[in-house]
Amino acid sequence: MSVILMLLAGTMSQAQDVLLRVTTPNGQEVAFDRATLESLPQISFETSTIWTEGKVRFAGPALLTVLRKAGITAGKVELWALNDYFADLDLADLTEGWPIIATRRDGAPFGVRDNGPLWLVYPYDRGTEFADEGIYAASVWQLVAVVGLP
Repeated sequence: MSVILMLLAGTMSQAQDVLLRVTTPNGQEVAFDRATLESLPQISFETSTIWTEGKVRFAGPALLTVLRKAGITAGKVELWALNDYFADLDLADLTEGWPIIATRRDGAPFGVRDNGPLWLVYPYDRGTEFADEGIYAASVWQLVAVVGLP
């Protein structure tokens, strides 16, 4: 009996460690935990946002890097938040430098109360092209899933 409980506890613990689930257009799911996201090349920038006070340093992998790691290289994706909010993005609009899936704010992991633990962030202060309703709508906080569209 105790072996079964230990196996179940291990499975539950592993499921809780997953921060992001990426589903390819053919239905394959790739799960990312914090260690995997942070093992990818990291991008860091400081920017102000319309949701925070002052400038914040965000760090994490580029969305494009995560999508490629999951096998999504073209088309569109839906970004899903914990509260079922979602936004669509075209991969053609992504770059190697932005947006990032922020795993850290000011050097530390952040939780749901601070719009985390994952937040899709653009370098809003870098130009007027980032002060756009479409960019703001795509800045999904409490990001939990990305779904590749056919």
